[in-house]
Amino acid sequence: MKQDSSNAADPVHLEPKPVKHHKPKRFRRAAKRTAMASCLLALGITGAGTWKFRSSLPNLNTKHTTAHIEQSVTIDRDHLGIPTIHAKSRSDAAFALGFAHAQDRFFQMDLLRRVPTGRLAELVGKAAVGADKRFRKHRFAQMAEKVFENANNEHRLILEAYSRGVNEGLQKLDDEPFEYQVLQATPEPWKPTDSFLVMVTMLCDLQPMDATPEQALTLLSEKVPPEVFDYLVRAGSRWDAALDDSKVQMPSIPGPDIFSMRDSTANQSPQVVSDAGDPDQAYDPVELAWLNWSHMLDVEFKVGSNNWAVSSKLGKPAEGFGGTQRAILASDMHLGLRVPTVWYRAVMLTPTKNHPNRTLVGVTLPGAPVMVEGSNGSVAWGFTNSTGDFGDLIELKMIQADQYATPDGPRTLESFTEKISYGSGAEDYTYQWSIWGPVVETRDDRKFVHKWIGNDPDAFDLNILNMESARSVQELADMANRAGMPNQNVMMVDDQGNIGWTISGRLPKRIGPPQWIAKDWSNQEAWTGYYPPEEHPRVMNPQSGRLWTANNRIMGGEFLQSVGDGRFDPGARATQIRDRLFEKEQFDEKDLLAIQLDDEARMMKLWQKWLQELLAKDPTIASEEFLEAVNQPELRASTDSVAYRIVHEFRNQVFSRIFGFDISRRGNSESKKRGLAGKLGIQKSVPISYEDVAEELIEQKPMHWLAEPYESWEALLVDAAKETQAELTKDQPLAQATWGKRNRAAIKHPLSMAVPALASMLDMPEVQLPGDSHLPRVQSPSGGASQRLVVSPGFEAVGIYHQPGGASGHPLSEYYRAGFEDWANGKASSLMPGPTVHSIQITPK
Repeated sequence: MKQDSSNAADPVHLEPKPVKHHKPKRFRRAAKRTAMASCLLALGITGAGTWKFRSSLPNLNTKHTTAHIEQSVTIDRDHLGIPTIHAKSRSDAAFALGFAHAQDRFFQMDLLRRVPTGRLAELVGKAAVGADKRFRKHRFAQMAEKVFENANNEHRLILEAYSRGVNEGLQKLDDEPFEYQVLQATPEPWKPTDSFLVMVTMLCDLQPMDATPEQALTLLSEKVPPEVFDYLVRAGSRWDAALDDSKVQMPSIPGPDIFSMRDSTANQSPQVVSDAGDPDQAYDPVELAWLNWSHMLDVEFKVGSNNWAVSSKLGKPAEGFGGTQRAILASDMHLGLRVPTVWYRAVMLTPTKNHPNRTLVGVTLPGAPVMVEGSNGSVAWGFTNSTGDFGDLIELKMIQADQYATPDGPRTLESFTEKISYGSGAEDYTYQWSIWGPVVETRDDRKFVHKWIGNDPDAFDLNILNMESARSVQELADMANRAGMPNQNVMMVDDQGNIGWTISGRLPKRIGPPQWIAKDWSNQEAWTGYYPPEEHPRVMNPQSGRLWTANNRIMGGEFLQSVGDGRFDPGARATQIRDRLFEKEQFDEKDLLAIQLDDEARMMKLWQKWLQELLAKDPTIASEEFLEAVNQPELRASTDSVAYRIVHEFRNQVFSRIFGFDISRRGNSESKKRGLAGKLGIQKSVPISYEDVAEELIEQKPMHWLAEPYESWEALLVDAAKETQAELTKDQPLAQATWGKRNRAAIKHPLSMAVPALASMLDMPEVQLPGDSHLPRVQSPSGGASQRLVVSPGFEAVGIYHQPGGASGHPLSEYYRAGFEDWANGKASSLMPGPTVHSIQITPK
C-alpha cells in the first residue's frame, strides 16, 4: 500500500490494479468466494493467517514526513482510540482528519461515496445492481463535480487537503483494509468531490430522492374523495408540541355519504396497484447490507433525532467551575445503526477564521473534512431532521412520446443510458431527465418527475465549515441558514447562556403552499428560487428558557409555507420531551441525559387503557396472566416489560385491521387484503396520519369506517386482543415475551449481512435494548440513537457522549467495540478523551 506521495498539488494516487469481482448468476453464488475468504479470515485470527489481516491495522505510534502539510501535525489517541488532532492551520487539520478517517474507516467511506453514484455493484457484485439502478438516474457524480467547481478557494483547499490525507493514510497501512482482502478488490483513491457524494448519501437517508411519499399520496388522492384524503393526510396532530404552541385544526371524520368501508357497491378502486418501485417494499436484506439503510426493515423507525436546549436561566453551575449558570445542549441523532458506527468522534485543536486556536469537540463523518456536530468552546450545536418538504412531484403533460409541455413551450425528455458493471457482467439502463429533474415514476402511460433540492448543485457547498468559527448563537444561526447542506433543525447554545433554533440548507420558495400530490407545471412553475437566509424561520431565547425538536411540526403559519410538511412525526415524542423539560427548573448534563434515556411510553398508555377497558368488559378474552400483565400501572419500553410488548403488539394488530398495513411484519400481503389498503387496492406504504386516524376512529367508532367482516368496533378490538395473545405465546410462555426479547440489537457489518457466518466476529453484541419509536429513547434493533451528546460550551470537560461502537472499523482492533457498552447501558461517559496512549507525528518535508 505504500506509494510515492511527493506531488503536493494533486491527491495521492494509488497504483491502479484491476478490481477483482465475483462472477455470479445470483448473489448466493457470488457469496461463495466471499464466504470462503471470510472463513479463512475467521480461522486466521488464531493461526498463521493472523499477520495478513493484522497488517491492515494502522500503526498508532509512528513518525513520518509528507509534502502535503505546511507545519507539523500530531494525532494523539486515548484508551478508546479517540483521536485528538493538533494542527497549526485548518487545512493541516483537514489533512490529519482525512489520514485518521482512512486508517480507521476507509471501507465505510468508500460505500458512502459509491451509493449515490450507483457504483456498489462494481465492488460487491450483482446483489447491489438494484440499488445502483435507483441512484444512477440522479446523476449525482456529475452534480458533485459541479459543486466542487463552484466552491470557493478556501473550501477547495480544505477538500484537497482532506483528500490527500485520506490517500496518504491509506498508503501508510501495510496492507489493504481487511474488507478489500475479503472481497478481493483494491481500494480506489479518494477525490475531493467524493466528500460531496458522502453528503448526498446522508441527504438521501434523510429525504426521499424519488418522491416516494408523494407518489403514494398521489395514488391515494386518485382513489378517495378529497374529504377522505384531507382526513387521512394532515399536517397537524393531536400530539403536537410546537415551539409557538400553534395548533392545526383537525378534520372531521367524513360521513357515510362521502365514504364507506362497508359499501361494496361504491367504486372505490377495485384494481390492485403493485408496489414495484417503492423502496420501502422493494429492498431486500442482502441489498440493504451495502446501503446505509438496514433500519428500513424496522417499519415504524424513521430517520430523525431529538435535540433540545435550556438557557442559562435553567442550567445548573458545573461542579468545580464556580457558580456560573450556563446553557446546555442535548442531541441524539437517530439513524440506521450498523458497523462501523455512522460517526467518528474527534477533537481538533486548530485555528479557525476568527480564533488562533479553537478546540473543536464532537463528531465527524468519515468522508467529510468538517466537525458535523459538537462544540467549539463558544457555541455548541446539534441536528435533527426537519422532516420538511423540499421537493415536488410533477406530472408531465405529454404532447408526444418523449415531448412534454412547459411554460416556455414544448421540450423533449433527455434520454441517457448508464452501464452498471459487476464482476464479468454489466447491464444497461436508460433513464429520462426533464428540465425539472429525473423521471422517477411511470404509471398508466403517465410520467412523473421530481423537482428536488438534492438534484441542484447550487443547493450544496461546504459552508457548514463556517459553523466551527461561530462565536454566538446569532452568528451560528446566520451560518446555518447559508450552509448548503441537508435541511436540519439546528439547536444552538452559546457560552453567554443564549439558546436558539433554526433551519439549515436551502428552502424552496413556492407559489402557493407545498403540495403532497403531483401537480402539472406546464403553465406555471411552482418554484421561484430559494428563500434568502434572513427569511429562514428561527426562535431565539424564548421566555421559558427551553427549546425542543423531535422531527415534529415546529411552528405553524409561515413555517408550513417555507418548510412544508414532509410527513412530520406525530409529535408524541416531542410532547414527552417538552413535558420533561417543564417538570424541573434546573438542569445539568446528567438531567438531560436522563431525558434522552427516558423509556416511559406515554402515548402507548392510551392503547393500554383501551385494552384494559376491553378486558374489563369480558375477562374471558384472554388468560389471567395476560390480564395481570396488561394491568401493570407503569408502562415503559424496558427490556423486562411484558406489558409493553403486549400493548405494542395490540396496537400493531389494530392497525392491521383498520389500515391493512401490518407494521410488525412490514405490510405482508395477507394484511394488505383487508382494511383500508384492501378496500382501495393499494399495496404501497402510504404516509397517512396513522396514529391520529386510528385514535379518532376507536374513540368515535363510526360504523361506516369499520372494515368488514367486523360488526362492531368492539369486535375488531377483541379480535386484535386475541391475536395479540396468540402471537406472543405461540412459541413461548407469556412471561418470556418481554420487550427486550423482541428489541434485541441487530447492529451489523455489511459483510456479515451478506455472509451471516461472520456475524460473531464483525457485529456488535446482540444485547436487549430498551426504547421504541414514540418516546424519547428511540430504539429499534437496527435503528436508534447513532450518538448521544450533552454539552455546554466552555464546559466540555463535564460533557457526556455515547455512540454504539468504536473509532476503528477493524475487528481485530482493541477499539472496534469501544464505547458500545456505555451506549447500550446509558452510562454517562465523558465527552472529552482521556490521557494520550498513542501518538502519530507527521512533519512537512
